[in-house]
Amino acid sequence: MKALWLGLALGFCLLPQPGSSKDNPTAECSWLYDRIATLEQAIKQGDELGTREELARWKAEFKKKACHQYDY
Repeated sequence: MKALWLGLALGFCLLPQPGSSKDNPTAECSWLYDRIATLEQAIKQGDELGTREELARWKAEFKKKACHQYDY
């Protein structure tokens, strides 16, 4: 009987919790978000050498992976 209750308790813990994925962005999305912020800051400070092209590339990747659904 203990094994049954333990199995049920462990099984419940392993189930995905609704809404929890929105609070935990994937590592890739988090990296993209940070990279975009860094590039935008570099542009504000005057770094123009290839920065705008790289920023456009990472923003397109961010959109493609639907990373905007996560909270940062």
